[in-house]
Amino acid sequence: MSVVQRRLGTGGWVALATLLLAFVGLLGIYGLNWLVFHPKLVTVFLQDPLFGRPQSADVIVVLAQDVERIRYAELLVERGFAPRTLSTLVDTACLRQRAVQALCATDVRNTVDEALTMRRILARERVGRVMIVTSRDHVVRAASIFTLVFFSTGIEMHVVATPFGDSPSVPSVREMKSFLPSLGGAVLGRFSPELYRWLMEYRHTPH
Repeated sequence: MSVVQRRLGTGGWVALATLLLAFVGLLGIYGLNWLVFHPKLVTVFLQDPLFGRPQSADVIVVLAQDVERIRYAELLVERGFAPRTLSTLVDTACLRQRAVQALCATDVRNTVDEALTMRRILARERVGRVMIVTSRDHVVRAASIFTLVFFSTGIEMHVVATPFGDSPSVPSVREMKSFLPSLGGAVLGRFSPELYRWLMEYRHTPH
């Protein structure tokens, strides 16, 4: 046994392996984000850029109230990819009953909230195929969250990014820092929604 092995011990090797796996995972996430912003490299091997190919759907869901996302979703409706759009900020059943958008706010706080809310709404609306529209710098994290939340629901989900424009040329630090906590929240919200709601309420309650 070498000196290094004796010093590390079993616990040390586990900690080191965990750190290495986390580093490799974050590097992979960064690489995927980077490829989203460099489509010419991707199209050498694939026909379309990552998250750049819309698909036919029963409805298009626009994340948050972003003007660029709304315009792109409306353009996709005009092109016949889906008959209508939905916002994550409004409960459609409530809107049909009350007809006042201000009274039907979903009060979503983050992307995990949006995914959990839309899973409930789309199941109630009996939607089979949904296309999610979000910004290019947000698409990798959003796709990961929605994939986890929609797993085994029977709803076919596809995420697309808005076209290239004024988005940053490199992945934002905020998106990278939020990735793992968001995945943890998505798993918790999917399998223990009561605990997720309690944690979010505690987090947003002044102490």
